[in-house]
Amino acid sequence: MAQGGIKYPSVFVVDSNARPPPLPPKPGRRQRQGVGATLLGVLVIVALCGMAVEACFIYHLYSSKDKPTSENDPQTAMRKQEKDDVVSFKPKPNGVMKPSKPMAHLTTGQRPNHGVLLWTENQESILYHIKHKVNEGQLIIEKEGFYSVYSKIYLKEDSFMFNHSVLQITPRYSGGEILLLQSIRSHLKPQRPGTIDNSYLSGVFHLFKGDAVFVRVKNCTLVLSNSAANYFGLFMI
Repeated sequence: MAQGGIKYPSVFVVDSNARPPPLPPKPGRRQRQGVGATLLGVLVIVALCGMAVEACFIYHLYSSKDKPTSENDPQTAMRKQEKDDVVSFKPKPNGVMKPSKPMAHLTTGQRPNHGVLLWTENQESILYHIKHKVNEGQLIIEKEGFYSVYSKIYLKEDSFMFNHSVLQITPRYSGGEILLLQSIRSHLKPQRPGTIDNSYLSGVFHLFKGDAVFVRVKNCTLVLSNSAANYFGLFMI
């Protein structure tokens, strides 16, 4: 109370609804928020760069297809080879298959020429990388290797001697014919009329390119020349 009875308000006034002032942020939290924002920005930039590089690759890929390429380009050569392989492939007729190695198989339908059997080429004949001299009954080798040579002859049996042989002629030997296989048979006693027998020869030999192989028989009158069961052939093994 002042002098003279005059009242003065109190200097200290208390506001019950007032809130305390906010505290300043801690230094560590602000620093972590700054680092996180920087890292997020770097990741966004890297992602955008990756998308840009991918877009460049896609554009280059599509633009290269439209441009004419040279024949020396490896990719062009590879695509051309694949195309040629597809075009060159032709389906084989059903039931037709070529041998994997040289082969020949012939049947006879002609009479022997001076003891040498002549062979006929027909639908059942096989000639693959083997030449056939029709007038001489010879099979000519075109590729060197080991060959299985065979021959079968049907004949009429009687009291005469029969000689069936397979021979070779080669330019490497000037002495003439080389005997490869031979079958000799004879009947001292007469056989019953109409008796039929066969002679079969087979063996493996090393033949060179240019060698000729043929079949010869003695007493050709015994050979059933019109029989399809008579055959001569060879194949590489």
